[in-house]
Amino acid sequence: MAAGNCGVVCYGRFIAVCHQDGTDLNGWLVREGWADAYRRYSRDYIRDETEARSARRNIWSGRFDMPWDWRRAQRGG
Repeated sequence: MAAGNCGVVCYGRFIAVCHQDGTDLNGWLVREGWADAYRRYSRDYIRDETEARSARRNIWSGRFDMPWDWRRAQRGG
């Protein structure tokens, strides 16, 4: 597996694109409905997320709160 560092975002977290045997694992996770497209830092996977949502795959098969909305609600804001 290979990962290309795309930068550091807030809280010292890294953004990277991971590949296995030529497959973009980030895209695969989003396309299969196991992850969302994090629009704040990239627009790369929006089409994959739209496809997964339309097909109601995995996290999109029911009610799902985007992580940033869930965190905001937990903080009471």
